[in-house]
Amino acid sequence: MRTASWLSTSLAIVLALAGCATVPTSGPVERHTPQAPGVNSGVHVDPLPPANGASQLLVVEGFLHAMGVYQPNYNVARQYLTEMASASWDPESGVEVYTESDQPVESEQGVALSYVQVGTVDASGIYRPDNTSKRYIFTLVKDSAGQWRIANPPPGLLVSRYMFTTNYTSVNLHFLSSAGDVLVPDPRFFALGDQAPAAVVRAQLDGPSAWLEPVVERMDTAGITLGDVSVDIEGLLEVKLGSGADALSAEQRRTLLAELAFTMTGLVPIQSLKVTSGGQAWRSEFGQTEVDPDSFARLSPENSSALRVLFTIRDDKLQRMRDPARWDDFVAVETALTGSEQVAVRSDLAEVAAVDQSGTRLQSAPIGSGKARVLRNGAGLLRPDYARNGELWSVADSGLASLRVFRENAGVKVDVGGLPAGRVVAAKLSPDGLRIAVALQHGSRTEVGLAVVVRDDAGVAVTGWRVLDATMNTGTPGQVLDLGW
Repeated sequence: MRTASWLSTSLAIVLALAGCATVPTSGPVERHTPQAPGVNSGVHVDPLPPANGASQLLVVEGFLHAMGVYQPNYNVARQYLTEMASASWDPESGVEVYTESDQPVESEQGVALSYVQVGTVDASGIYRPDNTSKRYIFTLVKDSAGQWRIANPPPGLLVSRYMFTTNYTSVNLHFLSSAGDVLVPDPRFFALGDQAPAAVVRAQLDGPSAWLEPVVERMDTAGITLGDVSVDIEGLLEVKLGSGADALSAEQRRTLLAELAFTMTGLVPIQSLKVTSGGQAWRSEFGQTEVDPDSFARLSPENSSALRVLFTIRDDKLQRMRDPARWDDFVAVETALTGSEQVAVRSDLAEVAAVDQSGTRLQSAPIGSGKARVLRNGAGLLRPDYARNGELWSVADSGLASLRVFRENAGVKVDVGGLPAGRVVAAKLSPDGLRIAVALQHGSRTEVGLAVVVRDDAGVAVTGWRVLDATMNTGTPGQVLDLGW
């Protein structure tokens, strides 16, 4: 049985992991909102300053722990450094995330830490996975009080994967699409703490990542300063913007207000938002001064206006769930498709597309009366997918060069230049329609990545490959079975 459903804007990677329980094939169908990725419910332990008379090894171990927990200006971590090193150290410049498998050891040169760098986070919060073996040697000298202090800290923060998943959170910034019809998420990572809301607002004002910029509107917010940011006990975030905000037009203010409403409510415990500048509260198009994502529902990246109906193929017939409260209550759907195996349904529920059981033929047909149309023949065709705008996307397992896109049942020009080669395991468009997730197999290794979708009248270009870290929470890549949002 194959099913089609709509999930959240967070990418879900279905993995087969050694030692996992059996995947259930019966029971009720339920909708869950996943926890934000990169968040661990581990115990928060505040860092301690160096103990009097601490050895070189203890000083380095204390510094490593202090770097993993946010403090204002990282004052505790700086106490492990010489005065000169503290003055030049810039912890806000970025984060190296490393495996915690190796412990620091003393050597003739100092204290050595051998590790595998699994990822980096730049100053704007963008995470990039990595897999580089490194060795860092901390040089220590005694200060005027005879205490060992580090003379050569790393350029930014060096944080173990456990500390990163415990003390950092993932927040989706949101930016309006170039067409002005949907907000597009831009995932970032931020250190947990009282400073987080202000840090997220600053990142929003700094604009989209270079990767997302081709598909979103770039608002000029460079001159806007940030004043006070506070959260009350009911989860209302108040943001006071300073000079520069008054230069925005009324339309730009509404856009930024919508972007912030979706972005900031992704940060616990924020539930709603109020923005002021020059002593005046900003208002939504409906006159609201306290807003949340529901205030701008038409821009939701989840495509919330689409009907959420579960479809399945049973006995070569398309069926849909009649009652969401009854997982086993399905009703037949009239369609001219036959021999279907992998199915997709357009969000307006007017059309269905399917690949046959041999994976060699792609058809589409109206739901209801109407003839089926063969759109594509080939080998290894995977599950088709409808974009938010009604386009039908089809890819074969041979590689991304096999991608075909249909508008009104006619193929359009597709450019995938610059995307990597590899066998396609799965592919899934995001609900906003401007990103696509793909799992590519390279020998025994599977790589999961995202690309952005740039459209014009002639066709589409899929560009900007960004590899995702599928091991952040599990510690192992496992085997990718499918992708969803």
